[in-house]
Amino acid sequence: MRKIVLAIGLSLVVLIGLFFYQKSEFADKKLHIVFCDVGQGDAVYIRTPGNIDILIDGGRKGEKVLKCLQNNMPLTDRDLELVFATHPDADHITGLLDVIKRYRVLSFNTVSAKKETSVYDKLLDGIASAKIPLRMISSGDSFKLSDGVKIDTLWPEKIFSTPRTNEFSLVQILSYADFQALFTGDITYQILNSLTFTDTNFDVFKLPHHGSKTGVDDLTFQRIDA
Repeated sequence: MRKIVLAIGLSLVVLIGLFFYQKSEFADKKLHIVFCDVGQGDAVYIRTPGNIDILIDGGRKGEKVLKCLQNNMPLTDRDLELVFATHPDADHITGLLDVIKRYRVLSFNTVSAKKETSVYDKLLDGIASAKIPLRMISSGDSFKLSDGVKIDTLWPEKIFSTPRTNEFSLVQILSYADFQALFTGDITYQILNSLTFTDTNFDVFKLPHHGSKTGVDDLTFQRIDA
């Protein structure tokens, strides 16, 4: 009995220590941007100074994006306030199937482009089953968070139409104080170069399409100062 009590006591000490460590580690009132190692595809986790959790895409494998979230969120935090799917390609949305099962997603946002794949259908079914608010967003839509973080959507335009889903990719600017990050999904350089930026001085520029030659050209780097 004494050993059991001792074991329980030690476990409580460890849990309390872990709680306070995570509280200081993850509640430092700073903006955190984590580019998750998901192999093929994209997943970006953002934790704002006000402890608002944001996920942009989920990669191709659920276990990889879940590991990223587990490593960068407190154990007791099971809410993702904002999830964005930049476009419906499998290497960006497959991991989100597991995310919506493991976490309580308060808002799911994506583009109007559709793709006739089982992964895309499963994701929509999962969103509906979990009763997650789903919003199709386009240029002009913005998210102003309570801690001063703002996310502005530059692309796609509401009337845009094409069968090429990469060209539908969300292009968004996250700003906080004098910090700016540009997120681009798999957008092509032709579209990216056509967009108007109020300020082209970005602290973080997420290269489109995993750094592919379809995402940037010389003009892109002339226009964007990152």
